[in-house]
Amino acid sequence: MERHALRTLRRWTDTATVGLYVVILLGFLDTFTLSAEGCGAEWPLCDGGVTPGPGLKSAVEYGHRAVTGLVAVLVVVVVVSAWRRFSQPRQVRWFGAIGLGFVAIQSALGAAAVLHPESAPILALHFGFSLLALGGIALMDVTLRQLERSQTGWTFRQRDIAPALRRYIWLVLAYTMALIYWGTYVSHRGAGTACQGWPLCNGQVWPGFHGLETLIFIHRLGALMEALLVTVLAWAVRRGSRQRPDMTRAAHGTLILVGMQIVSGAYLILSNLSLPAEILHVAIVTVLFIMLSYLAIQSLHNEPLPHAELQTSVE
Repeated sequence: MERHALRTLRRWTDTATVGLYVVILLGFLDTFTLSAEGCGAEWPLCDGGVTPGPGLKSAVEYGHRAVTGLVAVLVVVVVVSAWRRFSQPRQVRWFGAIGLGFVAIQSALGAAAVLHPESAPILALHFGFSLLALGGIALMDVTLRQLERSQTGWTFRQRDIAPALRRYIWLVLAYTMALIYWGTYVSHRGAGTACQGWPLCNGQVWPGFHGLETLIFIHRLGALMEALLVTVLAWAVRRGSRQRPDMTRAAHGTLILVGMQIVSGAYLILSNLSLPAEILHVAIVTVLFIMLSYLAIQSLHNEPLPHAELQTSVE
């Protein structure tokens, strides 16, 4: 593929990645401001028309729908373009298919949530599918960037990851996905304020398990376990993949993001679930998921060899 065409496709994929990230944040803004019914129980129309009705909630819901629609079209364009231009490496096609597939699923769930009010578990799935859509496009973007830096095609260097480390990375990713789902479920159940104060819960180290306190306390314990798992992950990646500086940097970034997520969680509670705190919490955990996804995928594949190093090795 011509370098200029590859660069153009990569830049549009950058835009699609940022767009999906914005869609996730707008979705939480929509939920937090109780604007999901701002257009009434109608889709794709808004209060019977093609423009938003009066009121802030209608504008927020309409804006969320409009941005989601535009980004979905952009995702279709970049994925189809990548499919047409690439048969190798297969990751480009796989990641594009994942992104496009989950964009379709989460859009359908969003429409269904408007037409038929759904339970907290289903609403939490909506966020999970949005993350998977973003993950697919973001990883396709990363692959295109790697290819852009490698002028000679699909040559990869042999830098394998130990099977035990690979399994552990995937374990941490799976645990993080479960924890994100649980946190979203807690939010949709309205349990976020059941534990007043931080780090104590209603003035207690161990409040027990009863009522909504159970949901939020389990989430706090899960966050503590996440911090321990990612700390071990950062140490293990640094020790076990010294020839993969890209993975070491990603592991260190993941550890920093977990620390930021814990601080944002405390801010969320202490601010009584303020809008800035909610958006910050979601923004950080979304990047954390992408970073862990990158580590997991890179543990399966060798690293692209830059053109300059190829020339050196040949000479």
